[in-house]
Amino acid sequence: MPRYARIVIPGYLYHITQRGNYKQNIFEEDQDCVIYLKLVQEYSKKYGVEIYAYCLMDNHVHFIAKPRHEESLARTFCVAHQRYSHYFHKKRGIRGHLWQERFYSCILHGSHLKQAVRYVENNPVRANLAAHPWGYHWSSAKAHLGLAYKIIELSDIREYINCSSWKEYLLEEEKDEELKQIRKMTLKNSVLGPVEFIEKVEELLKRRILSNPRGRPRKISPCH
Repeated sequence: MPRYARIVIPGYLYHITQRGNYKQNIFEEDQDCVIYLKLVQEYSKKYGVEIYAYCLMDNHVHFIAKPRHEESLARTFCVAHQRYSHYFHKKRGIRGHLWQERFYSCILHGSHLKQAVRYVENNPVRANLAAHPWGYHWSSAKAHLGLAYKIIELSDIREYINCSSWKEYLLEEEKDEELKQIRKMTLKNSVLGPVEFIEKVEELLKRRILSNPRGRPRKISPCH
């Protein structure tokens, strides 16, 4: 897979994810999750990242976050992941890479944020680890429902997502195409939003993001 340059614009919301090296498990027990979240809390505060949602799976993590500075995301997750890797390897008495390369991220337009947060908090349900998002301990779903002690101080996601019931919101049907787009744009370190939003980001960055020329879409040959 080619490596795409990461796009970082302060004040924009992002979906962020990173896996264990060769998809190995990075969390083996509850204490691992507690230590990891405390590290993310510490360095997100230090380097200026607002956390809105998260989910820790056995071999990868997801966050919805907003950086205050251009270097905020890199500093927060690089340092937190380095320190967690040191803890994890010391505990097991091993060496090597715990994380697979660097983290992936994509900018989220407001029209896609609702789907992205639901995608993050529903990860355990899709993986058959819980019947409902709030039945899984290591995500922000419980915190958004006031059902869990908050290790991470979450910023108010309801500033962007207006719903009367968080449970009903999480239970709304997820469309396969929306999930595919979230994954695709994140792995490309790209932007998820309408063309007008992407063009605005291009103007801020002074470089192209859209690969196809404006106007009539390029004809794509069918796969065989």
